[in-house]
Amino acid sequence: MSNPSINTLATVQTIVAEELDIAIADLRPDRPLEELGVDSLGIIEVMFKLEETFDVRMGDERAPIKTVQDIADIVDKLIHERDAPGKTT
Repeated sequence: MSNPSINTLATVQTIVAEELDIAIADLRPDRPLEELGVDSLGIIEVMFKLEETFDVRMGDERAPIKTVQDIADIVDKLIHERDAPGKTT
């Protein structure tokens, strides 16, 4: 049985690598994005792609995003909320 969080992390790493032209090997889950030269505009670009890929809405209130794992955690939370039983759209 696969772990959805691990799949989310792998997808987030791939999207960040593609959108921001960063080697995927440099995108360890705990590595600060700032170390990689990622600024807030870069994060916004990634967020738009993640919304499209995962069919989620990031919303205006965002938790601080410092690492790739932070992004994956937010996406996992949004997917869980989207798929929660009794959720109406």
